[in-house]
Amino acid sequence: MGLTMREILSAEFFKGCNIIAGYGGLDKQIQGVAILDAPDGFNWTKGKELVISSGYIFQQDPGLFEYYVQTDKFMKISGMGIKERYLKRIPDHILAAFNENDIPLIIIPPEPSWMDFMNQLNVPVMNKNIRQFNIGNINPNSFSDLSYQVRKINKILSQIEKEMNFPAMLYDLSSKKAYYSSPAFVELSDGLQIEEFWNPSFNFTKEILCDNLKMIRYRYYYDKYDKPYSWITVPITVGDKIEAYFVVVEATGLIDYFDQFALRIGFLLLQSLYEQILVAQSIGDVGFEKLMTEVITGSLWDNEILARRAMDIGVDINLSYYLLLMKQINDEIHISSYKDELKNAVNSSISQIEGRMAIVDENSCMFLFPIDDRISNRKNLELIKEISKDLQKRLETKIKDIKLVFGISDIADTINEMKKNHSRCEQTIRIGRLLYPKETYLSYSELGVFAWMDIKEDELEIMLKDIKGLLEKDENKELVETLETYLECNMNYSLTAKKLFIHINTVRKRIDDINHMINFDLENPMNRLNLEILLKLFK
Repeated sequence: MGLTMREILSAEFFKGCNIIAGYGGLDKQIQGVAILDAPDGFNWTKGKELVISSGYIFQQDPGLFEYYVQTDKFMKISGMGIKERYLKRIPDHILAAFNENDIPLIIIPPEPSWMDFMNQLNVPVMNKNIRQFNIGNINPNSFSDLSYQVRKINKILSQIEKEMNFPAMLYDLSSKKAYYSSPAFVELSDGLQIEEFWNPSFNFTKEILCDNLKMIRYRYYYDKYDKPYSWITVPITVGDKIEAYFVVVEATGLIDYFDQFALRIGFLLLQSLYEQILVAQSIGDVGFEKLMTEVITGSLWDNEILARRAMDIGVDINLSYYLLLMKQINDEIHISSYKDELKNAVNSSISQIEGRMAIVDENSCMFLFPIDDRISNRKNLELIKEISKDLQKRLETKIKDIKLVFGISDIADTINEMKKNHSRCEQTIRIGRLLYPKETYLSYSELGVFAWMDIKEDELEIMLKDIKGLLEKDENKELVETLETYLECNMNYSLTAKKLFIHINTVRKRIDDINHMINFDLENPMNRLNLEILLKLFK
């Protein structure tokens, strides 16, 4: 979207220009400038231009002006400016044509050159676009506030569509997520796969609009359209790495001259946004890791200092957070040696939810996820579990022989209580691995009373000594299964037999055999509880 004639005439440089006809078209959009100083020059105008002329051709051929104002080309322009040097007077019927079609006609003083005139037109266009794109600066300390980042991206994209009347998209490569200026982008994408906007899989032509920015217009011919289908793609690059692609779909039209200002300003804002976020991330990670290390070790206990430090790195002390602990349990690997792979995988996995990561030690990472009040706690936890599974899959693909286990304190609390929640996560992983050795995602509340027990893995052999004779022989598997079921059925022979699909006398015989093999009085409730726990740990 360019300027209107009203906006042009209000600029200081154009104060010397006088409008003499077509006052009703002062708010028409001007999308470019065309110079008319050849008798057939108007044939190459396409509409919405401000046509400027010295007037010489009309002086030499008085009938040409009358012919021009009757053409379709004339009807499509947004305004006309003529220098007063050659045409001292414009006939009334010509002025009437301008008035009738609401096309402003201005007289341009003889002094400014065409170059100065067009440069001064560019200035208000750029100023207008910059004002329209005044979305504020991103706070580097809030780099992890992804919803804030998304709002910035959406605002930039929507402003681009508003200015250019062409829909736009930003595709973030790390999160594999697309952001759209409006649903119109998807409607006009005509079934193209996302990757085809920068890597087409069909025959196409390309036009380099800006070599430095690698801004390219792609076009291809499709039977569905009378004109070539086109779009513009620009990579968002930080350092040597492409972080995202910025795409504007033209479909069967092309952006105008003034639209390129909006396109470039939008690109520069997105580029700057990515640079600031990634720089802030590298700084913020260190600060966040330091803060969380001090909190979980207990060295930072003063709530006032904690609040100030947290605020400095964009952590809200008033929010409640879930704490997720990830441990790598293969002794031959140190996950801290794979920081780049770890951060790339984390950025891709947690992009759909606000979250922060801190590397706690060489094989442990912790994540803070603020509660999303818009959804239930159950939904919050389901989303975190889904993210963890995705992160695990990505890391197992990138790092050979990695073995991960996650423990979550599903009791959300403020940053002040993260030491307690970290301890819960440690307990969840330690006890959970004993109770559920095949599970890789464990939650504190699912441990039940086991979460309160200090079970030492290296002492299990001692605790199992009284039932070792039953457990260590393969031929006793049926007896172990019968004992577990018998305890589950509250020592009811009939229910046990029914559940195992065996005769009640078989149950009685097996229980008698078990009593001879183990040193437990099953009539004692505490003995029964102890036995159930040991059987659970043994499995």
